[in-house]
Amino acid sequence: MRTSFLLWFVIPVALAAQTSRARAPVIQSVDLMVPYGPVTFPQEGRAQLVHELHITNFRPVDASLTTVRIVTGEGRLLAEYKDSDLRSRVVRPGLRSDHATPLLIAPGMRAVVALWISLPPGESPPTTVRHVVELDLLRADSALNTTVEGTVSRVSRSVAMLGPPLRGGPWVAIYDPLLRGGHRSAFYTLEGRARIPGRFAIDFIRLPALGFQPRNPAVRPADWNGLGSDVLAVAGGRVVAAVDGESDDAPQPVAPERASGNYVAIAIGAGRFAFYEHLQRGSVAVKAGQRVQRGQVIGKLGSSGSTSIGPHLHFHVADTSETLAAEGLPFVFGEFVHLGAYPSIDALTSGGQWSPISERQARRERPGPLAVLKFLTP
Repeated sequence: MRTSFLLWFVIPVALAAQTSRARAPVIQSVDLMVPYGPVTFPQEGRAQLVHELHITNFRPVDASLTTVRIVTGEGRLLAEYKDSDLRSRVVRPGLRSDHATPLLIAPGMRAVVALWISLPPGESPPTTVRHVVELDLLRADSALNTTVEGTVSRVSRSVAMLGPPLRGGPWVAIYDPLLRGGHRSAFYTLEGRARIPGRFAIDFIRLPALGFQPRNPAVRPADWNGLGSDVLAVAGGRVVAAVDGESDDAPQPVAPERASGNYVAIAIGAGRFAFYEHLQRGSVAVKAGQRVQRGQVIGKLGSSGSTSIGPHLHFHVADTSETLAAEGLPFVFGEFVHLGAYPSIDALTSGGQWSPISERQARRERPGPLAVLKFLTP
């Protein structure tokens, strides 16, 4: 009986000791969300990984981002951003693009990290990714450093393979994934959702004959930037929108509903819609409901709508037939000849020269930022 009594007494004491131990503190910080799933596609011989990481501060104190890491589902590091590298990738919806403290997220505010990762040559894209975010919670008496890990996101390899939107060339493929105020950072909140319709948009202009853009408008040729060039259907499909009659020289800026100017949208299958914007007034050669074939002329390159760079063809692919209430989808071209590139948009617009390379035949890939290229016969 004595032994049984001792066992009965010792066990509750041990349990009490276990339950009285100090628990690990609970640290609340930020919410991580990937509303548009990561996608991958080839570009200039490398696999690209593209998506956005939304970081929302639900706490009553400021959160200051310090590091964002993107890793595979198995934990292999793909990219790490901090300091200026991180600042260049952060978009602050609702705030000016030149906001002084982009890494500081006030209570109730959100930051979006625009991720466009170019993997090393020959490296295959991952099947899943997750995000690790380090930040400081700026309490009244101190800064608490903490790390947050997001859930695993599956990487999509679904991409549209298209014919050329223009003939010949050379053309300049104008876009910059990190440009503040560019296509990639243009959110439109419609129908209860925030979307980026121009996520993968490219603005095409014809390479100036001199190799650079003349600063003086008086010396620009009548067909500068390719004005009046035929615009082609990149795939067979059904026209779902065809708008004409907008002025080619409307005062800037224009209202969002008129920013596309004269445009054509074509359903090309698999839930994808090809958009051609800023077409020349009176040139739209198709009507809604009409079937078109790949390579068919649908209009001419113009300057209607929002055209801060002058005449150009804005081209993108999206998941709905709406110009703004849509998510931009990735695409590649069947083939083109890569001739070189401009070092920056500033170089292109301020009279700088482009850098030629040995001609390279590109197949089933996307042109790189500011690439100079020629399209082959569709």
